[in-house]
Amino acid sequence: MRAHAGGAGDRRESSVTGVTARFFLSLGNVFFSLILGAVALGFFWFYFPDWTLQLFKWAAAIRESLISGTWPARYEVVLRALVDERQIVYMGFVLATRIVVGVLIVLAFKMFGRRPEEEFPI
Repeated sequence: MRAHAGGAGDRRESSVTGVTARFFLSLGNVFFSLILGAVALGFFWFYFPDWTLQLFKWAAAIRESLISGTWPARYEVVLRALVDERQIVYMGFVLATRIVVGVLIVLAFKMFGRRPEEEFPI
């Protein structure tokens, strides 16, 4: 008997490749977002220093409002070590660039008439 090409084993192999590809694409997307957020922060810092200073002051106010809660001393030390104005501003730029890139991807799909594939087709 001849083996049928495209059997269940082939589907499983392509599924594994698809899962691996999705994993590395999502990892690359996160890495790209971190780099793009740093570039956006640097651009903003260079061309708009006054606004950047206001962002850092706003982040300092957020930091103080987070830390000034009724935290036990052991947690407040950790919060003071981990929550920094630079991290808050950088996180904001990373989120903003992810939103912009997402909107651009949706617009590109709409322009070229393609629909994104369903994640879990039934």
